[in-house]
Amino acid sequence: MAALTRKASHYVAIAAAILALALVSSGTVFAQTPNAAPSATKPAASGTPSASDVASGAKGTAAPAGPQINGKEIVSRLNRELGIDLEATTAGWQHELDQVESALGGQHLRYSDLNQFRDELLHLRSQLDDVSGRLQPRLDADKAQMNLLGPAPAAGQPAEPEQTAAGRAELNYHFGLLSAGQGAVSAAGLRLDTLLNTVQDVRRKNFASVLLQPIPGLYAYETWAKLPQDVPLATHRLRDLVANWWNDLLDPENVERIAIGALLAALVLGFLSSRLVRRLRRQADAGTPPPFWQRASAAAGVLFFRALPVVAPVIFLYGMLAGTEALPERIDWLLYLTAQSIVIVVTVGALASAVFAPGAPQWRLVAISDQAAARLCRLVILLAAVYSLTTLLYATTRLAQAPFALTIAVALPSSLLLAGLVVALLRTPIERGEGAAPSKLVKPVRIAAWAIVAAIVVCTLTGYLPLARFLAQQLVVTGSILAVVYLLLLWVDGFAQGLSDDGTIFGAWLGRTAGLEPTRREQLGLPISLSLKFAVLILAVPLIMLQWGYSW
Repeated sequence: MAALTRKASHYVAIAAAILALALVSSGTVFAQTPNAAPSATKPAASGTPSASDVASGAKGTAAPAGPQINGKEIVSRLNRELGIDLEATTAGWQHELDQVESALGGQHLRYSDLNQFRDELLHLRSQLDDVSGRLQPRLDADKAQMNLLGPAPAAGQPAEPEQTAAGRAELNYHFGLLSAGQGAVSAAGLRLDTLLNTVQDVRRKNFASVLLQPIPGLYAYETWAKLPQDVPLATHRLRDLVANWWNDLLDPENVERIAIGALLAALVLGFLSSRLVRRLRRQADAGTPPPFWQRASAAAGVLFFRALPVVAPVIFLYGMLAGTEALPERIDWLLYLTAQSIVIVVTVGALASAVFAPGAPQWRLVAISDQAAARLCRLVILLAAVYSLTTLLYATTRLAQAPFALTIAVALPSSLLLAGLVVALLRTPIERGEGAAPSKLVKPVRIAAWAIVAAIVVCTLTGYLPLARFLAQQLVVTGSILAVVYLLLLWVDGFAQGLSDDGTIFGAWLGRTAGLEPTRREQLGLPISLSLKFAVLILAVPLIMLQWGYSW
């Protein structure tokens, strides 16, 4: 693909050179009608002979002098209108694209390098769109003026006034510069798209080559013999990394103030959230279970209020540190991964407790026994904790530049441990009852999960650790997304059912403002439910695709 891109750019350069030679040889605007506007890239200077002079000189015959135009003044006026130097800007684009194209032709490009190239190209795309947006209105205005002027007098007809002819020539020249600029934007855009595709192709090839490459010496004695020395070495490097960052801080007290503010926010939010959760489930001691719409609404509130006291302060802490302090790249990644791990564990824990409700069976969203609900809740939280912790440890070994044997020592047991937790989840006995998921949906999901678990174990034991980690990550993350999607669909069902109940906010509002009876509101719930479910599924697709190597 890179070779094709270079060939395409060479053809574009040759065509541009031929066009430039033709324009230089003419030296003027050679079209005086709206249908034959010039496309000059180098404007003629003041006093340059007109197009009619050039034509008559080429024929060797005398002809009346055409209108004189000041090309430099028109170029300066156009640059002032656009707010940029059009020629220098387009040349700068080509220079940037040449640099990216040359870099993509190299070998062993890192993931961070490819991300940088992609970001540079996307930034350049925004510049192209901005300049194109400035050019197009002026092109339209010039075309409208040309239509008002009409065609130039044909041969043998009375000549138009000199002022009109001069205005027509300047307008044609101005239009030609705009057309050339728009053409340069389009050419740069096509080349940019090609380079973006090249970046994506290289990323996919690198991704596939890493996944399908076995780890050498996985069971060699040398790999495991030095682990007692590697662990203290990695710990020392990590401690030095954090200590050096802290010592280089210009204002350590600012970091302390941010941390104290996040801690106080967590305490206040925790106190308020506990009261709100109890208020949401104030009917937990009632003899009859609440309707499904009320359970679904309460579960959404419980999820939000139980996650908020930890998630909000952690995000605030990381955001403030990243925004106010010049974090080194490795420290930034370490703080980001730590915050991500905490958010995942807390959110999954809140989600599991809201759905399975081990201590409040009448608020449970799925019809399973108390024993199964408690077991599933514990296993799901443990799975999230193990996944987050092992992911953080795996990344930390790389940030601390630890020996590769230590990375293997983290990756191998973590993959097997994640697979074992998923097996425990799959083997949990579930007593189905009213409202349980249909067996037609559960059976293929279980078969797919068992197949992925078997693949993880086989890949881990045969040395394909990157592929095993990838499968484990997809099993956990993609499975979590699908679980959230399923719960959202349940919530949509509960919301639609609540429209016919005067006890809900939306049901009472429809009855009060629109005067709809419960039967009509129940009929209205069907199209609303279908629309919301369709929106949930559409939003879930890009989230899943991002986990499988695609980009926005």
